[in-house]
Amino acid sequence: MALTTTITYEFEFQAAHQLHWHSGPCRRMHGHSYRCELTFGGQLDENGVIVDFDEVARFVDETLMIRLDHTYLNDVLDNPTAERIAASIFEDVDTSGLPIVSVRLWETRTSSAIVHRI
Repeated sequence: MALTTTITYEFEFQAAHQLHWHSGPCRRMHGHSYRCELTFGGQLDENGVIVDFDEVARFVDETLMIRLDHTYLNDVLDNPTAERIAASIFEDVDTSGLPIVSVRLWETRTSSAIVHRI
């Protein structure tokens, strides 16, 4: 029987954005303490892991945090909604070759967006 396993790595970053099209308070520049969950999946390798958490942590620190943490997201992405930020993170991780399955981005304690491979 072949098993598929998933692991999740979580990190946080702080950033500001504004949604110019929004009719409410999100139209003005404001910030969030984002929480992001990266879920990886696949078969275990000879060491019994899908991907080493240290490898994921290095990628997050050297790529995602540099690009996203303490930034004005409108300078990074066009129309930086939670959905678009999550999709951008997914694309970055996927391009790196890490076996990403999904990204969940929490914009607030009660609101998140999920992007996953279909």
